[in-house]
Order: sequence, then structure tokens, then C-alpha cells
Amino acid sequence: MDSEPTSSSSSKTRLAIIGGGIGGLCCAVALRNCPGVEIDLYEQANQITEIGAGITVWPRTWDILKSLGLEEDLLELLPERYTDEPKVGFEFRISDRKEGFTFHTMYARGGALCFHRQELQQTLLKHVPSFCRIHLAHRLIKCEEQEDSVKLHFMNGSEATCQVLIGADGIKSVTRESFRNEGIFYTGTQVFRGLAPKETFAQMYPNHRTLQAPLIYCGKNKHIVVYPISGGRIINVVAFFSTVTDEGKSFDGPDIRSATTEEVLSEFAGWEEEVLQLLGSIEAPSRWVVRDLHPMDTYVSRRIALLGDAAHCSTPHIGAGAGQAIEDGYVLGRLFSKEGPENWARILRNYDQIRQPFGNMIQRNSRNNGFYYELNAPGFDGIKDMGQELTLDQLSIMGEAISKNWSWKDDPVEDPTNAMAQFLSSS
Repeated sequence: MDSEPTSSSSSKTRLAIIGGGIGGLCCAVALRNCPGVEIDLYEQANQITEIGAGITVWPRTWDILKSLGLEEDLLELLPERYTDEPKVGFEFRISDRKEGFTFHTMYARGGALCFHRQELQQTLLKHVPSFCRIHLAHRLIKCEEQEDSVKLHFMNGSEATCQVLIGADGIKSVTRESFRNEGIFYTGTQVFRGLAPKETFAQMYPNHRTLQAPLIYCGKNKHIVVYPISGGRIINVVAFFSTVTDEGKSFDGPDIRSATTEEVLSEFAGWEEEVLQLLGSIEAPSRWVVRDLHPMDTYVSRRIALLGDAAHCSTPHIGAGAGQAIEDGYVLGRLFSKEGPENWARILRNYDQIRQPFGNMIQRNSRNNGFYYELNAPGFDGIKDMGQELTLDQLSIMGEAISKNWSWKDDPVEDPTNAMAQFLSSS
């Protein structure tokens, strides 16, 4: 599984995918109907696994996963039978006070489908085509784009070449280093992540709101996202806290470290009781630094295409990071399968014209929603401290802005080859 690629005299196009996360694996799956390629997927870890816990799959992304043949496997991971009927996506509450209140409810076709990241990753891994060779323990340290190939250099001393390189290597992407970009920056936000076993939590708090629907608790400079994963057996908790004036400053500590329950509760002291009950129930919390990527003018060079966080890493405030990586992989795979890998140069240009505007839009929307959740958006300048009263107009503006920034989630994903044909005919 981790052997070096053998030389081939065939005329197949050699693709290399850097990164065995959700985006890289989805791209490999999407290429399974493209026999004219040889695929080598390089993963830096010793095994294919994911860091982190929950991800949210919206209708747009669900349609892609179904088209890739993953529906039956993923349905087994859901806590109840799936239907296309509108269901609660998230309920939103103002909670930075003793008596919180719900101010907005967002619906989605089928609701918010929530999975454990590793479960989704393992499902994708099952569907990777047999002609995709996976190389573990291969950390890319440099890539050189040459006239007729891309040369890859790995930390273990090995080297390889490919005709097209697909960089799915995350926010600290090595493949992105050859692109003009200001890079990543500290947003001023950090987050506590943790899981709570639902059965135990329900015994302690049988009437808790989070047992009924996904929630986002909002307050000054802080917010908490809560939803079930692993077939509803686990409650995923993500608690954000921000210092707006720290955006863009250096952060010298570790990006991820362990935390304590006391540390989490102290940060959210004074919030409504149901929030404190939830935060006090999470097991082994960790503390993460939230970084963002300056928007990119292009996701491609002549022989390199970026996807997922390597191209448009964003704040996680609309639950779209994994979904957008899936969409990138699907579009690339569909274009290669439809247009033929020998047309790789045109495929990369078309991919960029389809995905760069949309990926950058998701970055903007996610960032904007974070400001609304934490009462730091325009129109909330007078909200300086937790517990301050909000006007009905402010609450209405919040609800409308949140829904607008999430409005893309129900849109069907058009076949990228059709989208490209329309784009060319109108240009």
C-alpha cells in the first residue's frame, strides 16, 4: 500500500494527490471512472486518519456524496431514516446571560447531516479505485513545477514525478508555496473542542435542548456549536472565544493543546445554565487556534491544482470546510472523466473558473457569520459586554444575515461540465 510507484510505458496521465484527508480521498473516488489516469496518493501520516470530530453535511454536499455512490454506507451512520423533508438545520440562541432565548431557526432539506470526520474518511477510503496507489509516511517538503512534469521531494528521502499535482494538503499546504498568496493568519479566535456521550448526558439532563436539535449558542465575543455525530451516540461541542483586536497578530503557542473542563467553564462563566451543563460534560477537551487564509486569486498553476483547505481554508462558522473540499474533489474528478485526462491543462483552467469564485465566497460568508454570532458585526458596535440587551431590529438583522450567508447550502450542484459549457457560451 505504501510502495513507490513503478515505471510505466503506458500513455496514461500521471496524477499525484498530496493528502489523504477528506478532500484528497474524494478526488480519488471521483476519478474512478477515468481509466486514462494513474493515481498516486501521498499521505504524511503512517495511517489514514482524521484529526477532529464532527462535520456537517448540507444538502448540496449530500447530493455529491450520493452521486459518488456513498449513500448506502453513509445512511448507516445516521441516527434516523433520511428524508428530503425540511428539518431544523440549526437553532440559534442568545446565551451570554442567565436567561437565554432563541431568536432564529434555520431549516435545510433533510436537516444538518452530521458525521464523525473519521467515519466519513473511512467511507471514502473504501471507495477509492483500485488503480490509486496509496503511499503512507510520505510528507511532502518541496515540489518543483517543470516544463513536462512536477517533481516531488519527500521528507523520507524519496522522490517522484507526475504530470499533474493535486494539492489537498491542508491549511499549511506545501503545494501552495509556489503560488502568490499572503498565506495564513491568526484570526484572534480560539476554540475548545470536545465530545459528550449522549446516553450519559441524557441521563443527567433529560430535558436538555441539545438532545432535540443542533444548536448555536451566541454571545459577545463567544459562541458554541453543538450537534450529534456517530449515529447520534455522541454530542460534538465546539466552543469559540475571540479577541477581535488580536486578528493578524502573531501567536507563538501550539496550535493544538489539551485543556481542562475548569478552563472551559471559566471562559464561559455567566452564560445560561444549559450551556454550563453542556460544557461541564465534555470529555478530554482540547484547545485549538483558528487560522484563516487570505483569499487566493487562483487555485491553479500550469500543472498544479489546489483543493480544500489548501485553496480556501476558512473559519468554520458555516460548517462548510469538509463540504467544499468534497466539492472541489468532485469537480476535478468529473472534469477529468468527462473531458479526458489528455486535456489536463484545459481541465485545470475550467476547475479554477468554477471553484475559485465559489470557494472564496464561502470564505467570506463564514467569516461574516462568525462576526454575527459573536455580536461583532456592523450595527452591533454598541454591544460591548456580555448580557447587554439587543433590539428586535438587531435580532432580525442577525437572523437574516445568518440565513443569507448559508443560502447556498440547498442549491443543487450542477454537473461541472455543463456549468463550464454555459460559462464559455456566455463569455
